[in-house]
Amino acid sequence: MISELVSRHEEYRISGINLVVSENKVIPSALRALSSDLAGRYADRWYGGSRFAVQILEEVENLAKKVFGARYAFVTPLSGNICDLAVILSFTSPYEKIAAVPKEEGGYPLGYKKFDREFIPLPVKNAEVIADEAKNIINREEPKVTMLGSSVIPFPHPVNELKDAKRYGTLVYDASHVLGLIAGGEFQDPLGEGADIMIGSTHKTFPGPQGGIVLTDSEEKAETIEKMLKFDFEEGIGLIDNPHVHRIAAIGIVLEEMLSRGKEYARQVIRNARELASSLNEHGIPVKFPDRRFTSSHQILLDFEQEDAIKFCRMLEEQNIFVDISGRIGVAEVTHIGMKEQEMRDIAGLIADAYHGKDIRERVKKMAEEFYDAWK
Repeated sequence: MISELVSRHEEYRISGINLVVSENKVIPSALRALSSDLAGRYADRWYGGSRFAVQILEEVENLAKKVFGARYAFVTPLSGNICDLAVILSFTSPYEKIAAVPKEEGGYPLGYKKFDREFIPLPVKNAEVIADEAKNIINREEPKVTMLGSSVIPFPHPVNELKDAKRYGTLVYDASHVLGLIAGGEFQDPLGEGADIMIGSTHKTFPGPQGGIVLTDSEEKAETIEKMLKFDFEEGIGLIDNPHVHRIAAIGIVLEEMLSRGKEYARQVIRNARELASSLNEHGIPVKFPDRRFTSSHQILLDFEQEDAIKFCRMLEEQNIFVDISGRIGVAEVTHIGMKEQEMRDIAGLIADAYHGKDIRERVKKMAEEFYDAWK
């Protein structure tokens, strides 16, 4: 029964056009690693037979350092959420303050109170942190961690500006949504701009399996957070016991892909996002920030009220075009499978037809199959 559902899921997804901002298509070679013998193995010399698993873990960490130009890299986190927890548990104590983008403004909805941390909201306007106001809040509140990260991120964060705040504690950049763009040298360079640590999930613009990554140039920060992310027999296990080496191997294969074509991919993502946004706007579907070329990332933000955004999502889902209920549209996956500007104009036309009540399912399926068949 489950195997049948998996097959039906796969057939369903490749019959549609995926514009979900938080997803991507994993290359076949990385999928093979996920389903390899590594799936049931450890990557630790404690266990006999782990020679190559240990080597994989080491090589993937080295690849991550190379791709992101970082001195230290950890690929053991099982998710972006674990990266967040590693940061707050490493650099704060109970009842201390963390400054971050509030969930009401698109920030990651971490349950700070569940971990006995005090949340300090950073000011946001038009999907951007207001740097001057944020610096004043940071200097007044003196958080132990300042976290720049958001699920709504059409434009770069003000890393350069906030590093000048005197009391930011540890400055962390959550690159979950834009990690693939940063890997390709686009969007921004958080570590180069002054962030102490960069974290992120590995399955959005970075086209890997679900997981997490932590990067830093600071030896001190690396030594502190390592205690949460590596097996620690002496002081006890932190957040990671078995890091799932099959997942790490798959991430490594995607890192190799980013080394060979990451720059081209990242640039095309941004070109595609702007083209799709512009075309949608021309078709009468309102898109935010036309005065700023709509976006500098993979994200397009529709200018809908929440209720209308939900209806729009469900209407497109019936036509086999997939977005989310918040009014975000993403182009990472369609770019990864080979679509370019002309396809963005075609997709905008399909969405406009669906918006005006036309049945577009057969045209969507034909377009999707053309690119997914080539992907195989």
